[in-house]
Formats: sequence, C-alpha cells, structure tokens
Amino acid sequence: MQKENRTLEDLRREIDGIDDALHDLLIRRAEASLAIARVKQDATAKGNGAPAMRPSREASILRRLLARHKGGVPPRVIGRIWREIISSSLRMQAKFHLHVFAGDNATAYNDLARGYFGSVAPIRAHTKASLVVHACAEEPDSFGVVPLPEIEAAGPAWWAQLAPAGERGPRVIAKLPIVAGGEEMPAAYAIGAVEQEPSGDDTTLLMAEIAPGLSRTKFQTLLKDVGLDARLVAAGRVSEKNVPDEILVEVKGFVGKDDPRLKQIADAEGDHVARIAPIGGYANPVAAMVNPP
Repeated sequence: MQKENRTLEDLRREIDGIDDALHDLLIRRAEASLAIARVKQDATAKGNGAPAMRPSREASILRRLLARHKGGVPPRVIGRIWREIISSSLRMQAKFHLHVFAGDNATAYNDLARGYFGSVAPIRAHTKASLVVHACAEEPDSFGVVPLPEIEAAGPAWWAQLAPAGERGPRVIAKLPIVAGGEEMPAAYAIGAVEQEPSGDDTTLLMAEIAPGLSRTKFQTLLKDVGLDARLVAAGRVSEKNVPDEILVEVKGFVGKDDPRLKQIADAEGDHVARIAPIGGYANPVAAMVNPP
C-alpha cells in the first residue's frame, strides 16, 4: 500500500506495531541490565566490583544518541526518556534514596532530581544543602541534588564537606540539567559516592584551602601557570586567624587525584596552599540542538 493512500486506521496500526517493538526492546534491555547486575555482584563478592552508576558512560550514551537524533522530538525529551531507562537499570543493580534540597524553588529541584534519577526514585527533602551532603555521607548508596554554590559563603561552606577523590563519601557526579537550554530552571549538582571518570568533555571541581594572605587572583594565576583553565565558583571564609580560606573552582577537562599539576601548585606555594584536591566533577551537559530532519 502506497504511503499517500494510507488511512487513519493504517497509521494507527503502524503506531501500534512501533509501540510493540519499542516495548520488546525495553524488555530486552532490562534483561541485559539484570545480567550486568549479576556480573557486578559476582565481581563484588570477589573483591573487585564496579560501581552500579557510571555517570561518564551514561553521558557518553546520551551524547551518541543526540548526535544521531533528528525529527520533531525535542532533545530534552530524548534525554528524559533515556534517563528514565538508565535509572531503571540502576535501580535493578542497587537500591538507593534520593536526598534533594528543598529551599527556594523546591519544585524545580525535585524536577531536576526526577529528570536525572527517574520518576519513581524515593525523595527525601532537606532545607539545607549541607543536610543533603550529610545524608549522602551517612547512606553510601544514596544520591543527592544540591543548588550551585554561592560565590561568597559566610562560615564553613557545604561544598567543603564533600569527599576528595579517592576517599569515602559523596562528591559531585553531574551537573543538572544534563541537556542544556530550553525551559528555564535553576542549575544544580548531583552528588554521590562515585568516582569521577573522564568522558571526553568534562569539568572537574577543585577545592583548595589557601592562606588568608594568598589572593584569589594569585591562586587562579597559579592554576593557569600549571595548565589548568579554571573559573572561581565559590569562596568561603572563616573569620579566624590562621584558618585557611576555602576556594572552589571549576577546571576544564578531567583532573584526577594524582594529577602532577596539583602537586606543582602545592610545591610552588608551600604553606600558602594547605590542600588542593578534586571533589568530583561532571560530563559537560549537552546543548539542546538536533540535526535537521
């Protein structure tokens, strides 16, 4: 039957067939996810298990799909569909709770959390970002969504409570929304006890403790001198003599905990840089663009 002669019933039957095929593929994917869960469980029992969540791989999957996408379905919808699929696979491998900041614009942060971790993940609301961090630290299998830090923070900053790479505890694992552009909503960090891995297009968060006498401009110059393209994100100052200031910067690219450039900075400034370490990072969000149909 020629396409131009198809009736409405013909088109509906075609849609029904496509729906059945999609459902069959979802069933197959779930079966493959269960098989992966069993392999990971066996590996964990032998002492060399892999984490259930791999944000860098998940970002690579979405980038690949959006690069080949065309037609009228918006990229944000594609992202939401695949996050639901990926999140359902994660729940097959590990049970987790979701802790979400519920301050100003709580609905938007809930939407961001649902969009990344799935619509059926159980959410626990917290009035402060620091409480989200503490909850994730107490429950190693949990994840959280927190607002982006303020440029200036009075007293100890919540982001300074995140775990450095290689240590136990939550750190930044994603920046939300993962498909940038479109409807207006606040940006946020997703956190969890997952080590950052390179995805090919990344941002790393570095937290440093610097002496009060070392200016932020000088610190950023130090980063640039060793080849780190950094942007100041936030700063926290404790008004006590001889207590280091806390600085948070975003650095282009992946920076691991053993990156020699971090040691160069510490060696160059001696006591002026008490500590500098990655506290996670993220695969950069994908721009909401599609190929022409």
